[in-house]
Amino acid sequence: MTEKKELKNKNNINFKDKKILNLLNNINYSNNLNKLLSHHSSFSGKIIFSLIENEHLNNILKFLKKYNIHPKYIKNILNINKNINYFYMIDNIQKSFLDKKNNILFICMQDLLPGLIYNYKYADIKKNINLFQTVNLSQLILNHPIIHIEHGIGRYQGLTTITTANIKSEYLIISYAEGDKLYVPVSSLHLVLPYNESPIEHAPLHKLGGEEWYKEKNKINNIIYDHAAYLLKIYAKRIVEKGYPFRIDVKLYQDFCNDCLFKITKDQYEVMQSVIQDMSKSIPMDRLICGDVGFGKTEIAMRASFISVLNHKQVVVLVPTTLLAQQHYRNFKNRFRNYSFIINILSRFQTLQEQNIIFKESQNGKINILIGTHKLLFKQIQWFNLGLLIIDEEHRFGVNHKEIIKKMYSHVDILTLTATPIPRTLNMAITGIKDLSIISSPPSTRLAIKTFIQEYNPLLIRKTILREIARGGQIYYIYNKVQNIINIAKKLSILIPEASIKIGHGQMNNIELKKVMNEFYNNKFHVLVCTTIIESGVDIPQANTIIIENSDHFGLSQLHQLRGRVGRSSHQAYALFLVNNFKTITSDAKKRLDAISSVDNFGGGFSLSNQDLEIRGVGEILGQEQSGHIKKIGFSLYIELLNNAVNLLKQGKILSSNQTLEKSLETQLCVSSLLPDDYIVDVNTRLYFYKKLANAKKEIQIEEIQADLIKQFGQLPNFSKNLILIAKIRLISNQIGVKYIKSNNKIGLIKFHNDNSLNIKYLLKIFQKEPRIWKMINETKIQFVINFDNDDLRLNWILNTLKNLCNNMST
Repeated sequence: MTEKKELKNKNNINFKDKKILNLLNNINYSNNLNKLLSHHSSFSGKIIFSLIENEHLNNILKFLKKYNIHPKYIKNILNINKNINYFYMIDNIQKSFLDKKNNILFICMQDLLPGLIYNYKYADIKKNINLFQTVNLSQLILNHPIIHIEHGIGRYQGLTTITTANIKSEYLIISYAEGDKLYVPVSSLHLVLPYNESPIEHAPLHKLGGEEWYKEKNKINNIIYDHAAYLLKIYAKRIVEKGYPFRIDVKLYQDFCNDCLFKITKDQYEVMQSVIQDMSKSIPMDRLICGDVGFGKTEIAMRASFISVLNHKQVVVLVPTTLLAQQHYRNFKNRFRNYSFIINILSRFQTLQEQNIIFKESQNGKINILIGTHKLLFKQIQWFNLGLLIIDEEHRFGVNHKEIIKKMYSHVDILTLTATPIPRTLNMAITGIKDLSIISSPPSTRLAIKTFIQEYNPLLIRKTILREIARGGQIYYIYNKVQNIINIAKKLSILIPEASIKIGHGQMNNIELKKVMNEFYNNKFHVLVCTTIIESGVDIPQANTIIIENSDHFGLSQLHQLRGRVGRSSHQAYALFLVNNFKTITSDAKKRLDAISSVDNFGGGFSLSNQDLEIRGVGEILGQEQSGHIKKIGFSLYIELLNNAVNLLKQGKILSSNQTLEKSLETQLCVSSLLPDDYIVDVNTRLYFYKKLANAKKEIQIEEIQADLIKQFGQLPNFSKNLILIAKIRLISNQIGVKYIKSNNKIGLIKFHNDNSLNIKYLLKIFQKEPRIWKMINETKIQFVINFDNDDLRLNWILNTLKNLCNNMST
C-alpha cells in the first residue's frame, strides 16, 4: 500500500524534463549497445524496458540476461516494486529517455533491436571482416586437433596455471607424438589455430621438434604464395583498366529513391553509399554485396542501374535461372515505370527471332538494361556503351562462367549480389582483393521462418498443407527428381483432395513452365510440386510454407536458399525439411540439417557459408591439388598463410625460405599475468579472451577487450591488469621489431631483429640524456638499469619507452 502511494504520481511521465541519452544516438553499433547496458550499474533509479510483443521479445530478454539483467514484467509504472531495479512493459515508446523527476530510465525496443541483431549476427564481421582469420578458440574440445604454427598439429589438453618463482602464468597444453607436450603461454595464442578439416580423427599428429612440419609448412607456403600472386594478377589487371567515373545527378537520383515503396534500412543506405563512391572512381568497381534473401539487395542493384543509365551507359543483369530473370524483369519494369528507359530480357523463354532483335538493339544502344541468364555469356553480344554488370546469386555460376565474365567484362563496373557467399569469394574479400559490403538487418516487417526437421509422415504433410490453405496461402513442395515428380503430385492429390496441385520443373517446355509459374504467382492454385528451379530469387508473397522431401540430399546453401523462398511478406512462414529415416542419413547430412535448423533466415547466410566450408572441406573450392596440401595444415592456417602472402606481394616483397607468419617475440617481465579462475570461472571463456588479446592489432582493441572484461566480470585483478599491459607491450614490440624483452625491477634487456623499425634518433637522444640508465651491448641489443617500486610503474615505463622508440620513425 505504501509502495503504491509513493509511486502514484509516476503515471504521469515527465516528458517535459526528458533527456535523450547521447549514447542512444548510434545504438546500431555493438560497443554503444554495450555502453547502454553497462550504464545500468551506475544508474540509481529504476530502468524500464519498453518492449513489443513479437518474435524478438524472448530474444531480447535472453540477451539482457547476458548482462545480468532480469527485468520483471509490469503492466504499468504503478506496479513498480521498490526492491527491484529492472522491469519491462509491453508498450511502444518510440524514443528512449530519462524521466529525471521520477528517476526512471525508459529504454525502447527500437533502440535495443538493431544492436541485438548486430550482436547476434554480424558483430565479428563488422569489427573485423577477416571471418576466417579471427578464430574462436573457445570452442576447443579436449583431445581434438590443434595447430601451433611453429610446431605443427597436436591435440588440445586444456589450460593450466604454472607458478615459477612466485610468478603465476596460464598456459595452453598441446600434446604431440611420442607423448611430448608443449606449454604455450597465453600471450602467444596468436600462434595457435584450430584444425577444422574433417574427419578430425584422421588428423596427423606431428613430432615436437621434428623436421616434417617445418618442411611441409614451407612447401605449402610457397604454393600459397604462387596462388596469391595469381589472384592478385587477375585483380591488379582491373585496377590498371580505365573505368568510367559515373557522375551523380543528386536531384534525379533522389527522385528515383523516393519512388521506392519501402523505407530502406540503415545497412542498405550505407552499402549504397559505398557503391556510389566506387562508381564515381575511374577504376572499375568490383564489389560483393552480401545479404540474406529479402534483405533488399535488388533495390541496391536498381539504384546502381539508374545511375548507369543516367550516364548513358548500358546495364546487364546476369542471373542463374530463367525464373529469376522473369522476376527481375518484372521488378525492374515496375521500379522504372516513371522513366522511358528500355528494359528487356534474354532467356530460353524468348524465341530465336526475339533473341536476334535483342542482340541488334543491344549493339545500337536501344536497350538500356538487359536482364538475362548465362545465354548472355555464350552469345557474342556487342554492346553500344556498357557500363555496369550486375551478377545475382553468383554461387550458382560455375568456374567456366566466371572465366568468361573476367574476359568479357573486366573494363566495366561489377556488382555481385549473394545471399550465401561461397567461401572462395569470401576469401577474396578477406584478403582485400574484392570489396565487401554487408546488409545484415532485415526489413522491420519480416518474421523469422520457423524451421522443422522431421521424418517423412503423410499425416504431417497433410496437416501442414491444409493449415497454409486455411489462411489463404500457398505451398512449395520440393521434390528434385523429375522422373518421379508426377507420381509425387498424384500421391499428394490423393492425400489432400482439398488442394489444387500443379507441377513445375526445368525440363518442361518454355510456354508450359511460364504458364504454371504465372498461375502460381497469381494464386490460381495451392501447391506447386517442383524441383529446385525456384531456388534463386523467385518471390511469391502468398507462398509461406515450403516442404522439402529428402532434405538430407541437399547442400547447405541450397537448403538456405530454398527456405528463403517463403517468408517474403509480413505473415509467419514455415519450412518443413523431411528425411526418410534419421538412422540412415550420413554424418555430413546430419551436420547440414543441424546447421540449417540452428541458424534462422535473418543473416544466416554468412554463418551457413562458414559451416558449409567446414562440412565440405576445401576440395570443391580450391581444387583437389590444393586440397591435399590444405588437409595437412588445416584451412585456418591456410587462410593465415594466404593473407601473409597477399600482404607481402602488395608490399613488393619476396617470400623468403625461412619466413614465418609473424616473428616470434619472447617476453620475460617477471610478473604474474593471467585471468584468475576466481575472476572468470569458465576455461573456454578465459581462452576466448586470451585469444582476443593475442590477436589484437591495435591498442584501442586491447582497451575495448579490457572494457568488455570489466563490464562482464567486474574490476580487473592486478594479475589481469598486468596481462593487459603486457599485451600492449607485445603489440608495440612487434611493430618495432623486438626479438625479445626481459626485465625485473632493477635491470632489463631489449634485443631487436636485424630488420627492425627502430627510431634511431630517439634512441641516441635517450642514450645522451640518460647515460646511467642506458647501455649498448651490441648492434641489436640494449640494456637499461633502473629501480622500480612496483610492477605497474615498471610495465608502464617500458610501454611508454617502446612507444617513443616507435613514434616519429620518419623524422
